[in-house]
Amino acid sequence: MVLGLIFSFWAAGFTGLAYGFVGIAVGLLAFGWMWWLGIMGAGDVKLLMAFGALSGAATLADKSGVTFTADLAFLSLIVGGILALILLVLKGRLKPFFRKIYRFFLTALDKNLELELPKADPTLQMPFGISIAISAVWVWFSNPLLSWGIRPWN
Repeated sequence: MVLGLIFSFWAAGFTGLAYGFVGIAVGLLAFGWMWWLGIMGAGDVKLLMAFGALSGAATLADKSGVTFTADLAFLSLIVGGILALILLVLKGRLKPFFRKIYRFFLTALDKNLELELPKADPTLQMPFGISIAISAVWVWFSNPLLSWGIRPWN
């Protein structure tokens, strides 16, 4: 994060530094709650915050500053979901996964049934930092959300 803030300051002065701090805050808000709930590791949150520190440099590079971090968080969820589906297919666990999701929604919608919460399989965990890193490079060089027409914060 410190290096990102230094780079943002070097690239765009105090405005870049301010954007870098706001990018860190956006990263914490985007993924910090998932760490708090135990869904995501603290390292993944810190990685997004470190990329958020580059928001000041992104502003200079005409990447729309703070939305750089929001776009990165959103795209990393999409990339992470795709990688998770690939992992489920490779491990032969796609059908049981959808069965658990179906049973959850069935029991959530029917008041006569006891709610079945899907339990996470620890053998299927993957480091989310991979999704964040792939998305960071993708957003920096060619933001796919722009070409897809997805801009919920504009």
